[in-house]
Amino acid sequence: FAETEFYTSHECLLMDYESTLTREDSTTGLWYNCSAHLVWTGERTRQLDGAHIEFMRGIANPVGVKISDKMATDELIELVRVMNPNNTPGRLTLITRMGAEKLRDHLPRFIRAIKEEGPVVTWVCDPMHGNTITSTCGRFKTRNYTAIKEELEAFFD
Repeated sequence: FAETEFYTSHECLLMDYESTLTREDSTTGLWYNCSAHLVWTGERTRQLDGAHIEFMRGIANPVGVKISDKMATDELIELVRVMNPNNTPGRLTLITRMGAEKLRDHLPRFIRAIKEEGPVVTWVCDPMHGNTITSTCGRFKTRNYTAIKEELEAFFD
């Protein structure tokens, strides 16, 4: 039989849900969120003094943080320090979500800041959330494939 490595992630949004599915490893004493391999926090829940960041600081899982054009560079650096104080490789993933044009404008400053400070992070592009449009009837959120493709191309440029 062949085995497939399969990993899951989701937004660490509902704190009652996340805390209920968090367990202490009896052999290491480390706390793990068992709802996913990697949990991430989004644009509206990544405040340094907020409950979501505090929760994610306390678990040993890899964690992710969505970053957008609205984030200040110094905020990014402080967030990286808080989320990965030991600079552990694989601990922190920075997930861009801003659309192709804004990505071209803002990603370089984020990369420069990370390089200057020296933390180890993983970069991931989420082209879905920065390219949401509402249908003409106003009832549905959708995405344009061309915009998604352009953001991915901008990320790798």
